[in-house]
Amino acid sequence: MSQPHERAAPAPGWSELVDRAKAYLEQRQERLKSEFELGRFERFDYDQNAGTLSFSSNGRVQVVADMQVVGSTSERGGTWLWAWANPSVLEHLVMELDDVFTYGQAHGLDKLTTAKWPGDESDGWEMTAVAAFVLQSEGAYRAAHDGGALFLTLRNVRRTTVA
Repeated sequence: MSQPHERAAPAPGWSELVDRAKAYLEQRQERLKSEFELGRFERFDYDQNAGTLSFSSNGRVQVVADMQVVGSTSERGGTWLWAWANPSVLEHLVMELDDVFTYGQAHGLDKLTTAKWPGDESDGWEMTAVAAFVLQSEGAYRAAHDGGALFLTLRNVRRTTVA
C-alpha cells in the first residue's frame, strides 16, 4: 500500500463515485435509524477484539453490529489515515479494506490507496461512504474522540435479546 504524499487531484469519476456512495450510505443510515433507532442511544462502545460496536442506554446494550475500521481523522494533524496503515487497529478489523484498496488501484483513485493525507471530517465521511458503497455495508458510524474521530462500517446490525 502506498506511502503518504501530498493530496492528489481527484481522478476523473471521483465526484460521481462520491455522490453515488453518499446516496447509498444515506439510504443505509436512514434504515438503521428507523429500524434500530441509531442516534437515540446514550452511549456506544467498540471492542476491537470482538470486532463489534454496541449501543446502549441505561446500562443495557440494545443494538450490536460487526464493524470494520475505515480510518481516522486527526484535528491536530489535519489528516486522514486509512485504518490499514494504523498499527493500533487490529488486522481483522481492516481485512475488508483490501477490496477498497484494490478498487482504488483499478480506477486510479489515489485517495483510496494513499495511507495518509491532509483531510478533515468531511473527508472521513467521504472515505467511509466510498468504503461502505464498495463493500455494500449496512451502514457507518463516526466514533468521536478527543482530537478527531474513528470511522467505521457496519454489518450484521442486530438487536440484543432482553432477558
